[in-house]
Amino acid sequence: MSRFEFIFVLISIVAGLALTRLLSGLTQSLRRSGREFDIAHILFSLAIVVLLFSIWWNSFRWEDNEVWTYTEYSLLCVYMSMFYAMAAILHPLNSPAVPRFDGIRTQFYVAFILYQIVESLVVYIRDGNVAWDYLAVVIQVGVLAAIGIYLRKSTFDKFLAAWILLTAIALQFLSRMTG
Repeated sequence: MSRFEFIFVLISIVAGLALTRLLSGLTQSLRRSGREFDIAHILFSLAIVVLLFSIWWNSFRWEDNEVWTYTEYSLLCVYMSMFYAMAAILHPLNSPAVPRFDGIRTQFYVAFILYQIVESLVVYIRDGNVAWDYLAVVIQVGVLAAIGIYLRKSTFDKFLAAWILLTAIALQFLSRMTG
């Protein structure tokens, strides 16, 4: 077993736990009858699923890394753990009901901003630089999340959730078409 395979077994387990939490939480949200759908909550859950699939797929870019430092290893563990943290905020275990997004807004946005920072560090360590267009998207989304914390408006949350979901999907299609 190579170091890459050894490290990514743990990374895959954490990613799988996050994905399980998100998908089971989404199905729980959809099964609840007599309750209005929380669009922001559902869109953010879907966005995190898309981002998680993307990150999991892109993890193969580390395959050629022959020398692993503890910093790289621990940063990747923290990085994948951010997905689990966001999934846990969106869909807490043993909760009788899925929380409304306005009740978890600050925690989720703070976790999402931290995820953006950690992802930028991971990209920098992996590639040796951070592309300006990627950095612009990261800064934009981080600023919008901070604005969401400040505004505390459901309409803004829905807009931002849709924006992040559509941006994540668009970036996946662009990255697949451009290599």
